[in-house]
Amino acid sequence: MEDERLRKVSSLQSFVSRPELGSVFGLAIIVVTFMSLTTVSGTFSAMWTNPIGIQAWVELAAFVGILAIGASLLMIAGEFDLSMGANIALAGHSFALLLTFGVPVLPAILITFIELAFLGFIMGTIVVRTGLPSFIVTLGFWFASRGFAVFLSQTLVNQSRLSVKPYLKPPAGGGEDPTLIDNIFAFDKAFGLPFDAEVYYFAILVIITAFMLHRTRFGNWIYASGGDAQAARAVGVPVNRVKISLFMISTCLACLLGVLTVMTSGASDPKAGDFRELHAIAAAVIGGCALMGGYGSVIGAVLGAFIFAIASRGINFVPFIDNNLFRVMLGMMVLGAALLNQFLRNRVLRG
Repeated sequence: MEDERLRKVSSLQSFVSRPELGSVFGLAIIVVTFMSLTTVSGTFSAMWTNPIGIQAWVELAAFVGILAIGASLLMIAGEFDLSMGANIALAGHSFALLLTFGVPVLPAILITFIELAFLGFIMGTIVVRTGLPSFIVTLGFWFASRGFAVFLSQTLVNQSRLSVKPYLKPPAGGGEDPTLIDNIFAFDKAFGLPFDAEVYYFAILVIITAFMLHRTRFGNWIYASGGDAQAARAVGVPVNRVKISLFMISTCLACLLGVLTVMTSGASDPKAGDFRELHAIAAAVIGGCALMGGYGSVIGAVLGAFIFAIASRGINFVPFIDNNLFRVMLGMMVLGAALLNQFLRNRVLRG
């Protein structure tokens, strides 16, 4: 027997109210646009069928997408993390320093994740205990993380860029790259596909976080915390714990990328992750996450990451368009997505 108090919603209404709607159309438009432009310029196969061309935008989408997962979860909960890019550099430098000082690879990975999780705990605790906007708190940690990474390397080993190839064992068959640990942790040549490890972790993380957000109690808590924190507390949602845990997830995702960057490049760079926090937030906004919280999805952020990556890499395959116009394009996409998301959200709230 159906409860007459529940409002019936048609399939069309349900589809229109989905936060991913804008990014679905946005992705279709971007794909069609760049397919047309590359056809005109004679570079269609280089971008869309050549393995190297495909690898370029898929790996970028995965890199930005991993950060966008953390950004979208925090935005749904009504918070921001502007320190994500800097935390990539901090994690990479911390991991490289541990290897330099003789710590075995697997313990070094574990220690680095603990360090970054603790950093996320500190940021989240400051936000929920002081009431300061997360924008300000994480902006401060953006400066602190990037500066501390450089300070550590220059003070302890008098170098800003740290090479770790001498500290990683080569594979049993010989050779220098990839290392043995790449085969274990970085999925070297996994499944016979030429992608870097972040692509596989990205796929795994999307499945896990999408299930968590839409099929678990913790996911409901995230939406409740961002929608109306006071009402959520009144019904027993541990808002503070939820938000702190999301900051920890965000820093751990940055840590994953920092460690993988060192694994695949053989060195840590203090400029690693530069501007990636803005790219991740842009992907989340394009994917339908509301700036005020309580609305959005991980799938939308994933689509936003692919929109960003295709536009970013695609413009290089169109010789008659200046590459500098990419940022103009990205700015207009973010603005348009924000306006569309606001319209859709208002429509949902009005019923």
